[in-house]
Amino acid sequence: MSYPKQYWHLYRISLQHRQGYHWAPLPTAQTWLETTTFSANTLPEQLLQVFQGNQGESYYQALAGLCLRCYVSQPILQSCQRLASLFSAQQNFSYQDLLPLVLHDDGQRLILIDEATDSNQVQLNEAAQLSPCQFQIFAVEILRSYGAQRENKLSLKNWAFLKTKQHPEIRAFLAEFGFQHLTDWALLNRARKSQFEQLAPADQCLLKAFHGVYRRDRRQQTKQRTKCQTPTEAQLLEMDAYCVDQGYPSRAPKLLLGDLHRLAEQLRQYDIWRSRESLETYDADSGDYAPRRDLPHESLDEGNLEQRELIQFLHDQLAIAFDESLQDNLKQKQQKLAKSKRYKPFADRYLQGLFLYYIEAQSLAEIAPQLGMSSWDQARRILNPGDLLNQVRRQTTEKLLAKLLDLARQKGLTGPEPDPNYLSSLCQQLEQFVDQELFTEAAAEIRSGKNRRFDSAYAQKLKHYLTNATPN
Repeated sequence: MSYPKQYWHLYRISLQHRQGYHWAPLPTAQTWLETTTFSANTLPEQLLQVFQGNQGESYYQALAGLCLRCYVSQPILQSCQRLASLFSAQQNFSYQDLLPLVLHDDGQRLILIDEATDSNQVQLNEAAQLSPCQFQIFAVEILRSYGAQRENKLSLKNWAFLKTKQHPEIRAFLAEFGFQHLTDWALLNRARKSQFEQLAPADQCLLKAFHGVYRRDRRQQTKQRTKCQTPTEAQLLEMDAYCVDQGYPSRAPKLLLGDLHRLAEQLRQYDIWRSRESLETYDADSGDYAPRRDLPHESLDEGNLEQRELIQFLHDQLAIAFDESLQDNLKQKQQKLAKSKRYKPFADRYLQGLFLYYIEAQSLAEIAPQLGMSSWDQARRILNPGDLLNQVRRQTTEKLLAKLLDLARQKGLTGPEPDPNYLSSLCQQLEQFVDQELFTEAAAEIRSGKNRRFDSAYAQKLKHYLTNATPN
């Protein structure tokens, strides 16, 4: 049986190719895979079972791992390209500079997981002997960490994409260009005039109060500077007094802390979007705009204007569909609660509950007594952030699919009734697209437990809506 090339072709670095990488076949992986009887529909799961199993032969385990290393090499590459597109504007680096940090697997070694070794990786030689790996392969670490997350609901590809974004060397590289993963307090402390001018008057007042109190206390520290800590209650009360003097209503320290978190996220998003660069740059020689040279050739066909227009269309329509779906589902949830005999009293408290959950990062157990709910379980049934996310995801995908089908009909690519196979394939690709853009990271945030942070694009949009819709 033949299997897709993504299980026996490996993305790896190449200096001979303009884009900095190439897709190389691994005959060893192909030969072994074609002798198996795996189902193509659940191939990643079956390969993981073999790779992580303790009863099979080490050689077959390592071959299963080799196929999976091919499989995750694509999201590793895509994650580097995505990071570069976000952060490389007006900077002297491209995604090719990130590849050596994470895309360093040449596929020439058979490797297994051994938690007893320092690197957690062991190499299998031709004599079937195992020896500790001197160099840790990131793709193997992705497989190890994915297996360690027993309740992981992310797909392996999405897990690889997120792990690449979080790689310590990637983060250190970006930090060299000023893109440190700063705490909220460090971000507020270093806010610049250009950022200040983008804020609403109330937020400008709050930022002035923060600087006046927090910077003063930081300067008075006699010992060596440490990581910026959460403002104390005394500092928050002093900030609130300043805002009251300027004519703004008083806020309890906990609410003020939530407003500071929200303000920090605005500054964080400002940094990110200020760093974005168009897919095209001005070419002085031709006097026209041309695709950026650091983008992969396969991802952007320079002569294909329709492809670029389609990509722009998808992003534009995704933003519209997501915004509409989020607002629709929030209103529908409130209306459903209002019609319920049991939960009617909580209809007006629904947005407040989400405000406490997303903006103040409170747990459901903490939120329940504040909203007059009897228990954590009741708070979960009423607020249910995961269900809201799933409903918004479904509706967003449906709206985007309808827009894309309309476009396909206008261009004569499909008839009034699309072929079922075409429709199924299109739905699958759209789901992958919207998940990568909006929902995968947001779902992981909800499952992260204590000390969770809501930094995803989904969470940012929801927090913006809640801030405007919920009275302080």
